[in-house]
Amino acid sequence: MNASEVFKYTILVISAAAMLMGVLIIAGVLVPRNFPDQYRVIMGIVVFLYGLYRFVIAYTRAPRR
Repeated sequence: MNASEVFKYTILVISAAAMLMGVLIIAGVLVPRNFPDQYRVIMGIVVFLYGLYRFVIAYTRAPRR
């Protein structure tokens, strides 16, 4: 396993963690109770979409063998 594969898998794990964090924000687990619902949902969607974007970019830029 070379360094580029390790880097690719690291990016994939971090992007999956960001998507999970977005879902947990939307569910209300990672935000305070007095946080407005609209801001919570918007912030969760943005974090989830960022993780999805990083996942797609890392997957599509992977070298084909």
